[in-house]
Amino acid sequence: MKSGMAFLCALLLLAGCGGSKVVREEPAKLEDIAAAIHVKKLWSADSGASAVKKAVTLWPSLDDNTIYTSDPKGRVTAFAADSGRKLWKSSVDRPVTGAAAAGNGLVVIATKKGEVIALDSHDGHRLWVSALSSQVVTPAAIHAGVVVVQSVDGKLAGLSVVDGKRLWLYERSEPPLSLYGTAAPVLVGDIVLAGFATGKIAAIQIKDGKLLWEMPVAQPHGRNEVERLVDVDASPIVVRNVVYAASYQGKIIAVDMQTGRILWSRDVSTYTGMDADSKNIYLTDDHGIVMALDQQTGASVWKQEQLRARQLNAPRCVDGLVAVGDFEGYVHWLSSDDGHFVARYRVSHSAIQSPTLASNDTLYVSSQSGTLEALRLEKN
Repeated sequence: MKSGMAFLCALLLLAGCGGSKVVREEPAKLEDIAAAIHVKKLWSADSGASAVKKAVTLWPSLDDNTIYTSDPKGRVTAFAADSGRKLWKSSVDRPVTGAAAAGNGLVVIATKKGEVIALDSHDGHRLWVSALSSQVVTPAAIHAGVVVVQSVDGKLAGLSVVDGKRLWLYERSEPPLSLYGTAAPVLVGDIVLAGFATGKIAAIQIKDGKLLWEMPVAQPHGRNEVERLVDVDASPIVVRNVVYAASYQGKIIAVDMQTGRILWSRDVSTYTGMDADSKNIYLTDDHGIVMALDQQTGASVWKQEQLRARQLNAPRCVDGLVAVGDFEGYVHWLSSDDGHFVARYRVSHSAIQSPTLASNDTLYVSSQSGTLEALRLEKN
């Protein structure tokens, strides 16, 4: 199982860990911006119990115009994405890890004891429960009758959507120390892309778990185990048959999906996530710098450094802009051309940790206090 000490050392940056003193950077103070666009709140809802000060990230899912959420107490709720109207609410009567996934008529969540629970997406009644070897803290991937879940001990399992029985298991040896968490599995047709604490990504056939290829994103190096952390905790993304994958204390690489050839690589350190539009890859590094990289070459297009150490979530492309949330509940919209601030809105006084969801020109934001809001930009 992944070490909780790694979570404290690498993410909370406590002094003295691993034999070296690390000083936590003071979060940048927000400067006033000349907002060019007005943020309109379409609706707001309470998604359940707060996860503030808990090792749980409230990670909702959007499927077929419905948003599904789960909270630490095991309550699962479905909301209409266009209005925020509550469609149903259910409870699994046990603590869960906050990540919901939806597809193939299911809503899938996981408990702190490593159980995967599937509910009917139409009314929330329980369909099945399947036991894994460890916790699952990121959403499953659901496709072609298979639920793919990755546990924090690095194992990737394919479960039947019908009854939860294990269809296959992919596992590799894990390093003795790693970040707490995993990348969410990503679907590309009938292929699953997954990142591991070894610094590698793998492409796996969803129907039988067969390994198609494996690629190192970064190689461990350093004097101690903390310096050698190279977890791929940011989910890979695919644009026009090119896979982009990044690691903590390592690199971002662009790989041709068909040939496995590395097109480019550059040094970067991230564990939150990435997004892309037609031109660039967007990411937040481990210092809170938002970066835009050219998809073709990996060259830096721009950097926005005014949000340093604000514990940003993964960028999200929406309505031609780039949105990121921070630890104080603010959402910041940046220009995709040069990274300047376009708009800002405070959803909550608690952190926005999970990736935001986007559909057309609407952004759906979940905070750790359980606030779920739908936002849209309107020109002033």
